[in-house]
Amino acid sequence: MKQEIEIPFGMNPVDYFNFHGTFKDIFKNCKPEVHMKSETEACFMNPEDLQDDINKPTFIINASGLISVMKSNPFKISSGSIISKFMLLSLIQFKNDYRAAMSFIEFNLMKIDVPYCRVGCDYFKMVKKKNRSGGTDIILKGWKKEEMKIDHSVNVLKVIPKFDDFILVPDNKNYSAIQDNCYNQYHKFPHEPEINTITHLDIPHTINFLKHIFEEQFNLSITYLKTLYDHPQQPLPILVLVSEDNKTGKSTFLNLIKMMFGENAGFVSPHDITDDFNDSYAMKNIILIDETFFEKKNATDKLKYLTTAQYITVSTKFVQKYSLPFFGKIIMCTNKEKDFTIIEQKETRFWIRKIANIKGKRNTNILNDLWNEIPKFLKYLSQLPKVDLSNDRLVLTESQTHTSALDHVKEESKPPLQKEIELLVADFFENNSVDFFLADAKDIKLTWFEKETGIARNYIRSILSDKMKLPAYKTSKRYIPFWDGTEPKQDKSALPFLFRRNGKISHELLTE
Repeated sequence: MKQEIEIPFGMNPVDYFNFHGTFKDIFKNCKPEVHMKSETEACFMNPEDLQDDINKPTFIINASGLISVMKSNPFKISSGSIISKFMLLSLIQFKNDYRAAMSFIEFNLMKIDVPYCRVGCDYFKMVKKKNRSGGTDIILKGWKKEEMKIDHSVNVLKVIPKFDDFILVPDNKNYSAIQDNCYNQYHKFPHEPEINTITHLDIPHTINFLKHIFEEQFNLSITYLKTLYDHPQQPLPILVLVSEDNKTGKSTFLNLIKMMFGENAGFVSPHDITDDFNDSYAMKNIILIDETFFEKKNATDKLKYLTTAQYITVSTKFVQKYSLPFFGKIIMCTNKEKDFTIIEQKETRFWIRKIANIKGKRNTNILNDLWNEIPKFLKYLSQLPKVDLSNDRLVLTESQTHTSALDHVKEESKPPLQKEIELLVADFFENNSVDFFLADAKDIKLTWFEKETGIARNYIRSILSDKMKLPAYKTSKRYIPFWDGTEPKQDKSALPFLFRRNGKISHELLTE
């Protein structure tokens, strides 16, 4: 049985062949055919001497591994030369293309993984890049076929793996790079969990940091992170960390997620979300957005769509569009606590937390501390009970993720006219003792906005019915507009809306 050679760390292919390559390997499938006189002597006919003896050695290898060239030969190597095994291999097998010889040794003899692949008809290189945390990310980068041939000779095309298409199958624990001969664009999870049992005392920096960010919702944050790790295909709410102050830990949380999930989490700008081209995030499992501000409502609609989308059409410059399964989760940070985007009153897909200032002395080494605890934190998450995925389509329910910070954003998201009408209604009840009054859009216009030419009755009606959700009579009703409970006033017939004290919505009076 052939003993397997252990390759010393960092050994290059030249040294590898000079140490471990056999003399006979140099002449394998050689043209013209070699005559091996012995294990240390190889014979070729001298092309300059037709009477040459085939048994007269052309190359002889000595005990130190160096090769002596004994006579003229078909490869035009000068007689009397002393060369290494690698040099002779390069000259004979690869026409002195030392790069091709090195590639042959790396891929065929040293069994190093080929850093290229072909997907469909396109070629790619797996590029290893160090990240800021000290880990290594592997990026699939388009590569030209001709450059591969220049670097490794045409023979490299025979050894690179070939796949039919791309696929996206997120899995952090049982990762497979190949699925049904398709190349998985989900990246291998960059960490291995700690083996030993872990308690919260073993990960003090992580636990304290998460308690600072999530406070009373700390247990909810653990469920959220465990779902990210255990079930990367599961949709989750849009998590938003807000604070007008800097240095509260918002960006640190994004960096923690990036450190944990590597290339499967990616930073994008708000502009990237609304841009026509989405290749910056289409294949990310976690989309991280810092300094978030979306001025237009269509940006919010895009975020809501991405939260529950099953597929995404990947749009890249100069490349034909194609569809992929989409599993993206969105985490955002912003200094704009109330107006980073527009959120409708009935919207349930946002989990917004206001982050408090850090108490006491700041830990300037927090990212390194969090990085060092990641393997233990992963083990800690794995030890916890399984997450109930049937609880809600986004795992966490609306009541669980509801915060006052969400209410503030929804309040600020109201149209200006709605906010103005609500203030005027509140002022009316403040100055009158009635519990309700009736008024239609015309009454509102004439009483409060008569001189506002830009405010039409139709828009007022839309605000009252669609935004404020006020109940209205379905049949004509005689009533006194804005009746304050004092002496009778002139009544009218119309389809009024019902306004109640404290904004309570009720249909009970509409039957009277």
